[in-house]
Amino acid sequence: MGSRLISMFNKIYQSFTESVSFKTLSISALVYFLVFFACCCLKYHSFAYNDFDLAIHDQIIWNMLHGRIFNSILGIDFLGNHVHFISFLVAPFYSIFPHPLFLLFLQTLFLAAGVFPLYALARVYLGYRISLIIGLVYLLYPGLGYTNLYEFHPTCFATFFILCAAFYFYTERFFLFSVFMLLSLICQENIALIFILWGFYAFLIRRKWNWVLWPMGLGLAYFLLCVYVILPDFNKNTLNFFSIYGPMGGSLAKVLHTCFVHPLKTIGYMFMPNKISYLFQVFAGVGLVPFLSPLVLLPDSLLFIQHLLSSRPSELSLHFHYTAELIPFIFIAFIFGVKKLISWGVGPKYLGGILLVNALIVNFIIGPRFYLPEQWEPLVSDQTLAQRETLIKEIPPDAPVIVTFSFLSHMSHRQYLYSFHHVYTGFFTLSNKPFHLPDNVKLALIDFNDYRTFYVFYNPAYYRNIYNFLKQGLWGSVEVHDKIVLFKKGVKDKYPLFNIIDTKLVPPHPVDEIINNHINLYGYDARMQEDYLHLVLYFKLLQHEDKDINLYIDFIDKKGFRIVRQYLPLCYRIWPTEAWQKNQLIEAHQYISISPKMKAHLKNLMIGFYDFKTGKFVTTDSKDDMGRVEVDITN
Repeated sequence: MGSRLISMFNKIYQSFTESVSFKTLSISALVYFLVFFACCCLKYHSFAYNDFDLAIHDQIIWNMLHGRIFNSILGIDFLGNHVHFISFLVAPFYSIFPHPLFLLFLQTLFLAAGVFPLYALARVYLGYRISLIIGLVYLLYPGLGYTNLYEFHPTCFATFFILCAAFYFYTERFFLFSVFMLLSLICQENIALIFILWGFYAFLIRRKWNWVLWPMGLGLAYFLLCVYVILPDFNKNTLNFFSIYGPMGGSLAKVLHTCFVHPLKTIGYMFMPNKISYLFQVFAGVGLVPFLSPLVLLPDSLLFIQHLLSSRPSELSLHFHYTAELIPFIFIAFIFGVKKLISWGVGPKYLGGILLVNALIVNFIIGPRFYLPEQWEPLVSDQTLAQRETLIKEIPPDAPVIVTFSFLSHMSHRQYLYSFHHVYTGFFTLSNKPFHLPDNVKLALIDFNDYRTFYVFYNPAYYRNIYNFLKQGLWGSVEVHDKIVLFKKGVKDKYPLFNIIDTKLVPPHPVDEIINNHINLYGYDARMQEDYLHLVLYFKLLQHEDKDINLYIDFIDKKGFRIVRQYLPLCYRIWPTEAWQKNQLIEAHQYISISPKMKAHLKNLMIGFYDFKTGKFVTTDSKDDMGRVEVDITN
């Protein structure tokens, strides 16, 4: 059996002429582009972009076309966040297709196109068959896929430009190298660090002085210009990126001081277990082969150090865009590592097979390709998509508005758009500057289950910021769909979210259930409306509750099977159980969407409770084996 597989592999390998190899590479790149752009479209239409990068850059370019450079989401002028001059080149094309999906289209296109300069560089040193394998490994590389799927960021253009610059560097075409160096630099300020060390690398391999001084000098001058002139001038002391370096210091000078004065501390901080794990994941997809040519990795070394010194978890993960600036030299070193293995007598045919199998195995273990169908399912089955679209349409297209993350990219074509996580945390992003919402904002669209706002930025005390924001601004709820609420400033609640009541009312459906030994659920009211169920739960706090208890609802069909489970915030995170006072009576409202199809099959609801901090279910004295309380929905 083994000999047959080897024989079959040999025949397939030999059938790949140079023409067939390039066609295979091109088709593979096209398949990559189609699959990943389809995923981006699906994510966008499913409101699954749960950070603000896509919205920030979309609003920036939209503002450029309207003669403005201010970004209201970050609260600063464009170029105060990052120096992305490349956006000025994108803007004319964006004017033809003015939509966030166009940015995702460009990002996918450039990441896929990076395989061609990589293949061309590999062909300079290797045969076309092993060069094809290197190209396929690139397209299978987990960091590339995750970069593509995570929001939008201009550094993704640098992946392509740096690979082009590398091809012209190694084929010694100085003018074209310079062109792509300039294009790379304008993608982001820290790309300059690559070219500073690229010039030093040119010196070590004994290139002529123009190859040494030009990238080194221009890179250093551009980096200093960005860090000490452009960023401070446009930032206005709002964002402090050096805060992510934690114990290393709060400025570039302090970080450098710590590195040189405390080298052992720095090395220990850089190579903590989680950071070693990150490095292994970065190089696993290429079989650790780049380490065979460590000198080739030199231009990227400062960016590796930048990530390893960071205390921000996203910089130590493949799931974000930070890998985009590392990918080029990982694969350039990969080429030279493969070249070294072949020079040691390893057969390119079997080496290529091993590298391809390794790439597939790593994909299977850490994704993302083998997990795409799994990720698609909840996006396609989300019942709230139509509700989200409806709520957005109720907001005038030019009205100032504050929203949670998942709505940002769908509402970025307006001058004044704000992210609710700044209200929730009380500060601007990466800043000690308190956030104050401008008075001209009269509408707020809040998904109280928004993952990044309420999970990533979660703090037990932050509910006070929501409570004070709504109370001081006299915000009233005018539309509610499950956990999504549209508020309008200066109006009374059309749909009350919760009440603190003085007298223990007699609810239509009395119950007597004790939750986590501290809270008494003493009744409920359930009224079916045309397309939603208005559920009111009545609680009394018996003893102080230090858990942030939320509820989940199981929809049970007439055969006794669960149709779906929905997780909902109790009192919409405005007045969580941690804030309740002993003997306080709480009337908590929920507005649960019920489709006609579900209504036809629905028998009743079962309500359970869980600790929001840990995700663990909390105990009740209900007779149900899962501790749930049955809710009769028949009027």
